[in-house]
Amino acid sequence: MHNRFNLIDEPWIPAVGKGFASLGDIFSDPDIPALGGNPVQKIALTKLLLAIGQAACTPESTEALEQLDAETFRRACRAYLEKWRDRFWLFGERPFLQMPAVRRLIEERKQTELKAVPAAPAKKKEDAEKKAEENALPRPIGTGFFPDLPAENNTILSQFQLLETTEPAEMALFVVTLMNFAFGGKRIEKNLAPLTHGFTGKSVSAKAGPSIGNYVGYLHSFLTGPTLTDTLLLNLLSREQIRDNPYWKSGLGKPPWELMPEGEDCVAANHLKNSYMATLLSLSRFVLLDGEAIYYVEGLQYPSHKEGWREPGMTISDQEKQLKVLWVDPDKRPWRELPSMLAFLESSENKGFECQFIRYGLTRATRKHPQVGIWSGGLRVSANSGDQSVKQDNDFVESLFLFRSSEIGKPWYDRFKLEMESLDQLSRKVYAATRSYFDKQNMDGGDLASNASGLFWQLCERRFPELVDACGEPDKLPAIRKATAALALQSYDTYCPKETARQIDAWAECRPNFAKHFINNR
Repeated sequence: MHNRFNLIDEPWIPAVGKGFASLGDIFSDPDIPALGGNPVQKIALTKLLLAIGQAACTPESTEALEQLDAETFRRACRAYLEKWRDRFWLFGERPFLQMPAVRRLIEERKQTELKAVPAAPAKKKEDAEKKAEENALPRPIGTGFFPDLPAENNTILSQFQLLETTEPAEMALFVVTLMNFAFGGKRIEKNLAPLTHGFTGKSVSAKAGPSIGNYVGYLHSFLTGPTLTDTLLLNLLSREQIRDNPYWKSGLGKPPWELMPEGEDCVAANHLKNSYMATLLSLSRFVLLDGEAIYYVEGLQYPSHKEGWREPGMTISDQEKQLKVLWVDPDKRPWRELPSMLAFLESSENKGFECQFIRYGLTRATRKHPQVGIWSGGLRVSANSGDQSVKQDNDFVESLFLFRSSEIGKPWYDRFKLEMESLDQLSRKVYAATRSYFDKQNMDGGDLASNASGLFWQLCERRFPELVDACGEPDKLPAIRKATAALALQSYDTYCPKETARQIDAWAECRPNFAKHFINNR
C-alpha cells in the first residue's frame, strides 16, 4: 500500500484563525492562538501535541522546564517530527495509530464463518455466504455504527452527531479522538481471536477509552497561554515531575508511533499502559482505515480512576476514604468547580481536589504571562448495561476562564472562594423560595425550583469575569454582590408569576430578601 496523507504536511487540525493546520504548521507558526473543534477534539489534539512535545523535549528538572522558551520547544518538535516522518502517514504500510494485523483477524473470522456455512438448501447456503462476506467489510465512519454517536434511527439532529466521513483530514481527527475517548460497549467487531496468543481479557463488551472513563465522563482541564505554543509549554511536565507520580510506573514512556504494540498483552503494550505517555495517547481501540471505511476492534484495556488511572488533566481528591473526581455536568458549568481546582492556593498542602496540570504550571504561567487561563471541558455520556452513548440531556461542556497573573495568590483565592460560597447560598435561597411559592398554592414546584436555580447560575456566568477581577480589587465587590442579588430576584420572578390574587399573595410572602445579607452586612 502506498504511503499517503502525511499528518506533518497535510492540514487536518482545526486551529483558530487558520481553518486547518498540519503538525508542521502547529510547530512552525508562533501566532496560532488555540485549537478549534468540539471539546473532545480539543482535549484529544492537545494531548497528541503534548505527546509530541514530551517525546521531543522533556526537561530533566522543573528548573530546566522553567527556562525552556517557545522557539527552542518548537525547534525541538520540528526536528523530532522530521526524524519520525515515516510514522505519520495516515495510509500506508505503517499507518498512524493503526493496527494492520486487524485485517488478518477479520479474514480468519470470515474463513471460519464460511466453513460453517450449511451445504443445503442452496438458498440458506447463499445467505450464509453473503452474511460472512458482509461481516468482513469495513464499516463507514458515520452515524449508526460507532457507539459514541446517536443511533441511526435517531430523528433529532444534534451537535454531537457525525455525518459519514470520507475526507482523510476528518478520518485522521476521528482516529486521534477515538484512541482516548472510545465509548464502552458491544458495538465492535466480535468473534475475533486476540492478537496476543492466550490473552483472555476481552469480552463481548469493550472497555471505554480511559479519558472518558467507565462512568459519565471525566472533566478535563488545562492551563492556557496567549498562543497554542504557550499553552503546550504550560502543560508540559519535567521528568522529575513524572517520576514523582507513582501511577506512571514506566515513567515517561514512548509514544505509540515509535513502538506500536503487537497485541493486547505484549511487552510494548504493558510498558505503554503504565507510562505517562498513555495518559496523553492511549490505544483503547485497534483500528485500520480501509479506503473510506474502518475496522474497529477493542484495543488495550485501561483501568478507571478507582483502579489507579491518573491523568494530569483530571481533578481528583484522594484525601477521603473514597476517591472523588470531578465529572462533566451540563447542568453545572465548569467555572463553578474553580474553587476546587484552585484549592492548593489556600495551602501548600493537598487538602482536597487537585488538577496536576494547574498545580504544576500555574506559578510558572503567572511568571511568564500577564494573563493566564484555565480551560475545562468534556462530554457527558450515559451508560446502560455496559454500553455508553450520548442521549437525552448529555452534551459537550467547555469553559475558559482568564485571570490577571498579578492578582493570583492566597488573598485573591480567599476572596474568590468566599464569593463563590455566597453565590451558592443565593442559588439555594432561590430554590427554596420558588419551592415555597408553589407549596403555598398546593402545587409540586420541585422541577421549576431547579429551573429557577439553574437560571440564576446561567445569569451569573455572564458576570463571572467581573467577579474574578473584583476579587483582585475588593472595592468592586459590593457592586458585584448587589448585581448577583438582583439576578437571584430575577430568577425567582421568572418562575413565580404574580397575575392572580393567589399568586400575588404567594409571591410576596415567599420572595427572598437579600438586602440584609448582601448590601448592609459588609
